[in-house]
Amino acid sequence: MIFNDTSTRQGGIQEAEDICGLGATGITGNTALFQQFVRWFNKWAKIGIKIALNAQDGFDVDDPNWTTYPSGTYTGTTNRDYVFSATEQMLKIKTVGLCYDGTNYVKAIPIDSSEFANVKADPNIDSLFGNMIPCYDPKANAIDIYPKFTQAQVDAGAKVYVEFYREPREYATSGTDSYVLPFPNLITKGASYEYACLYKPDLASSLRSDLYGNNANIKGIVKDMEEEYSYRYPVNKKIIPKWRNPR
Repeated sequence: MIFNDTSTRQGGIQEAEDICGLGATGITGNTALFQQFVRWFNKWAKIGIKIALNAQDGFDVDDPNWTTYPSGTYTGTTNRDYVFSATEQMLKIKTVGLCYDGTNYVKAIPIDSSEFANVKADPNIDSLFGNMIPCYDPKANAIDIYPKFTQAQVDAGAKVYVEFYREPREYATSGTDSYVLPFPNLITKGASYEYACLYKPDLASSLRSDLYGNNANIKGIVKDMEEEYSYRYPVNKKIIPKWRNPR
């Protein structure tokens, strides 16, 4: 399902128009309401990504509307910290690799500076680490690497490689109609729920049950998503034969 399709009414906005009983063009024909729904669609797309990330068992979740791979290679410097651009929409780091010789990467181990025997400002802190087992400390929108690159390593082509999970691409009031909804049921029901909370409380109660279940016979979209993304990654299972008495 795409974001908006006024010609054949197969889009997510049109689904929300039907759910909320607004009729054809009830949202798209109302500029202020359309802007509200764009905001709600973006909110629930982000909720969906976070649900999937929290539930995942190894399957990498990403918005299909992105045209780039969620990774970046950054030129090494003699600084310890590497700050990521807000345009990368990074949510969570998956893996970090450090290249000290311009060719070969070594996977870095995540750590926290509170674990250090010395403080970060100690000029000898890098002596606690080695190039064969480097580490990184994630901090908000950046990482600190240990050991940091020397000038000789920078001259040799030192690099930092990062793979990450990111937020979905945002919908806009124009230019994003053909964007695919990554979690169509969640997003359309979630955005409709936001509308109903403001204007149709009876509908809001019904949509809340659709989203979160009713602790009885309705499981809820959120629970369905958690189960779906927790079983997407194939796991090899070893079958151990039962012991048999040879007699």
